[in-house]
Amino acid sequence: MHFTDVRVPNSALVGGSEAVGYRAAMTSFARGRVHIAALSVGQAQRALDESVAHAATAMQGGTAIGDFHLVQAMIPDIATGVDADRALTRDAARAWVDGTDRRIATSVTKLFCTEMVGKAADLAVQIRGGTGYMRGLPVERIYLDVRLLRLYEGTSEIQRLIIGGGLVKQAKEASRAHACARSK
Repeated sequence: MHFTDVRVPNSALVGGSEAVGYRAAMTSFARGRVHIAALSVGQAQRALDESVAHAATAMQGGTAIGDFHLVQAMIPDIATGVDADRALTRDAARAWVDGTDRRIATSVTKLFCTEMVGKAADLAVQIRGGTGYMRGLPVERIYLDVRLLRLYEGTSEIQRLIIGGGLVKQAKEASRAHACARSK
């Protein structure tokens, strides 16, 4: 179906007036972004747990692979990402409850957490080597599942547009307010 030049009375609009439906949809997206971030935290934590357990038990040439410096160097990248994800998600959830600027906070959180869990999954596969992509292993499942998190509730590219546009808008508003205050 395609409509051209159709007038819709306010009484037939979602929410009963102009832009209410749009605001409701955007609010739903913001809430969903916090949920996606929380999923990312859980998946990143699982990637960390699997990586550390494997590094401690898998042997190569009689040595646990966790004793190799390159493997040791990958684990902190996952661990620091998990901690940052958790803190951002907690802050975004607080912003949601407090009613502060949710749009930017939830987009920042969703972008960072979903990008980070992708990196965590990639490192977890790398730590396992050839077995990291074997069917049925938790790391393989994480690796496949987390890619979708960057698509749900707005792609990473959309999050970047929301964040960039929102920050520029805030700066413009602050500049106008400052100019008005100086002119008084």
